[in-house]
Amino acid sequence: MNILLVDDEEYVLDYLEETMDWEHFGITRVFRAGSADEAIAIANRESISIMITDIRMPGQSGLELLGTMSRVRPETKVILLSGYSDFDYAKTALRKGAVDYLLKPVTSDEVASCLTKITSQIQKEHRNQQALTEAIEVLKLAGPRLREHLLLDLLLGGRFSDPVVNEKLHTLHIQLQTGDPCMLALIRIETGNAELSREDIELYSYAVQNMADEIYLDHVEGHSHLWWCKDSHQFLALILPVDALGGVPAVLQRTELLRQAVPNYLKKTISIRLSQPFPFGRDVHSQYLQAINEFWRCVGTQHNQLLLTDQTDNVDVKPLKRLHESPPILQLMEQSRWDEVVERLETVLDELDTPPYRTQHHLVEAVYYLYSCFSYMAHKQGDSLSEMIGDISFLQDPFSFQSTAKVRSWALTLIEQFRVRIQETAGNQSRIISHIQAYIEEHLHEDVSLTKVGEYMYLHPVYLSRLYKKETGESLSSYITRMRMEKAAHLLRSTNKKVSDIAEEVGYHKTQYFIRLFKETYECTPQTFRNR
Repeated sequence: MNILLVDDEEYVLDYLEETMDWEHFGITRVFRAGSADEAIAIANRESISIMITDIRMPGQSGLELLGTMSRVRPETKVILLSGYSDFDYAKTALRKGAVDYLLKPVTSDEVASCLTKITSQIQKEHRNQQALTEAIEVLKLAGPRLREHLLLDLLLGGRFSDPVVNEKLHTLHIQLQTGDPCMLALIRIETGNAELSREDIELYSYAVQNMADEIYLDHVEGHSHLWWCKDSHQFLALILPVDALGGVPAVLQRTELLRQAVPNYLKKTISIRLSQPFPFGRDVHSQYLQAINEFWRCVGTQHNQLLLTDQTDNVDVKPLKRLHESPPILQLMEQSRWDEVVERLETVLDELDTPPYRTQHHLVEAVYYLYSCFSYMAHKQGDSLSEMIGDISFLQDPFSFQSTAKVRSWALTLIEQFRVRIQETAGNQSRIISHIQAYIEEHLHEDVSLTKVGEYMYLHPVYLSRLYKKETGESLSSYITRMRMEKAAHLLRSTNKKVSDIAEEVGYHKTQYFIRLFKETYECTPQTFRNR
């Protein structure tokens, strides 16, 4: 903190500056001024926390200086000094914003008492300001998430009275009120056959949201962002205020622009289902359920679609035929007729790719039917299907499979694993293990991970690890490390290659890490091993 002493008498300034222990009050710099004009000049270029000024001075008085400081530096605490015990001076000073009033001749104890009170007040104000700043920053960061959670609550049937909803909308700076006409847009980002991470999906969602803001809110005054959320099915749901966006025709036009723009910029397609206008309020939940159902039924596995409500009535839904033909797929599996299982799968997928069957309902029916067959076969053989599949989250999310290509990849992988498993029970375990070990020996210098070996053997990594441990009594990762160490020991004994080169040759790009593993295995460093 800095303090400014103002008095036209030098001896008063000397007394205050030299008598007080300023550091005790947390004051680091003391400034002096002989007039109000000089004090204002100092206050304009320095940060002044406290000012002690005389009332009676040539030119501007201390009261006038107080008034000026209240306007230009309201954060500065002003203490007035006067040689007159006139109570009117005190009342005027306090009315103009002075924090205290001392009579001359002032003692150091009086100044100290006053400074103790004022510095404590300043510190409290700083703490409050810091807390307020932090709260504002937290609210800025949390605002989008709170808006998203409110919309998700309403979509899923959360019940609030209209006044409560309007209060929440106002608090979260959402420029909408119950009863305002709006439209619900449901957007699906279509990733094709690519397996995207959660981070990738979040990035695409964020990009689509930004594009939607730009397209819908172009030339719209007062709206900085749309109100959106992401549901458990990875849909983006947008509430579009009809009047603010220029009416229904403008909303339709901009929705089509968004559908066309996303492939150009993100190289991904989107499908959109757009509702008819409805008054915002409790109907949001029913509108959302209707949108989800129509998306399943009318968009399904098609990509890059714009679905309007009046286009959903003429969709003809037919039952699947090839999935339930005789002999059943489960019977083919039990008889190990795997080639026929694959052929039947392809006929089912071909049917799912024809217009009457390209719905999410049909796709989910096929996935659940196949899952029940795989589950039965796994239990019959004493295996854990969750280990073979790895991720079974699709059981809770019918939108996990957006295309027949994904179903094909998922089902063919499992079919191959069952085929291999049945071959194992026929006495072929040693052949599979030898294939694994031969692959590892040939690729020791590369990144021989469980995933890489699984891809080579067409087996899920979890299932592969379990199989190898069951047949050999050693984990696959331990076997890979042991082979690398044995090869490194052989090279140390039989060649003059540098330790770093040997580390590279057995698959370790960081020499220090290789030395640590070698020491854990042989209880000595590679160089000591070579010297022995």
